[in-house]
Amino acid sequence: MKIRFLILLLVIYSCGTKTEKSISKKPELEKPILNEIEIHKKKFFVGDFDNDKIDDTAFVNYKWNVITNEIECGKNNCDIDIQFKSNIPKISFAQSLGIFVAKTEDVNNDKANEIIVFSRTNQGWWNNISIWSFKNRTWHMIAKTNAFISEDKDFENRIIKEKGKYYLIGQDKWEEDENGNFKIIKVKLSN
Repeated sequence: MKIRFLILLLVIYSCGTKTEKSISKKPELEKPILNEIEIHKKKFFVGDFDNDKIDDTAFVNYKWNVITNEIECGKNNCDIDIQFKSNIPKISFAQSLGIFVAKTEDVNNDKANEIIVFSRTNQGWWNNISIWSFKNRTWHMIAKTNAFISEDKDFENRIIKEKGKYYLIGQDKWEEDENGNFKIIKVKLSN
């Protein structure tokens, strides 16, 4: 009998009339994101690569979609440009998902430092790494390789010097060493 009484009370209270206050209250919806596209502007201090005794800066600008957490390019290929001061041509990277630029030492003995560029690919944590030299008012790619970049420390020590020669260090995504790590690749930079 007690259970029937409780059920009856439950039915009566659940069928109660709604007050004006409860009718006017709308369910809370997620706030729409008004600016789903952000402009990312990055500066990289890259030393004196044009040998004019003034340190240079690389600028990378791109649109970022905060909903998809990806670069927004509005077309199939996402090109990212590295721009410099007005008298230095840009470097463009096709199908890049992000760019990191850093100064390197003078690896080709032209009395100016070079730059190293990490371009994130659409293959997970893999980056294309390239070394660029600015000579005769033109950019020249000295070397290129791939590397698995998952932590900040993975950006470090990518150029080594052995027996007077410079090498760009990368990894082979198709071969593993005896420990199960990606096999190390050395790409020669200088003579």
